[in-house]
Amino acid sequence: MIIRKFEHSDTEKIIEIWYNVSVAAHSFIPKEIWESHKDELRDKYLPIAETWVAEENGNLIGFISLLDNYIGALFVAPKEQGKGVGTKLIEQARREKGHLKVGVYSKNIGARRFYKKNEFTYISEEVQPETGEVVINMALE
Repeated sequence: MIIRKFEHSDTEKIIEIWYNVSVAAHSFIPKEIWESHKDELRDKYLPIAETWVAEENGNLIGFISLLDNYIGALFVAPKEQGKGVGTKLIEQARREKGHLKVGVYSKNIGARRFYKKNEFTYISEEVQPETGEVVINMALE
């Protein structure tokens, strides 16, 4: 597996992974919300984020997108989860930024467990206005 900088040609695969994992991991949020954000991710978010991708045998299997030191997105293809891909992406982001912050839906137990395993600690909670869901803010110093 290699970790490399995002290239424009990665865009559609990133959107596919993001959408599929979002729907599966966030069953408490209507699928239509994720569908409605595809264009925003493609046209607004990816161009301003610093994104790194994980690639294996020429296939994009995960990515991390950063806004300064905030993890705006960290997604790994379902078949590749549990193999250390997310941890490698966190390690790359930490090399680039030093300390990191992230917000995780409180109902996303798998993501909360992942970040805790990677030594992120609790900072605060807030309600996300768009969804009404509680988001737990965490940091890695």
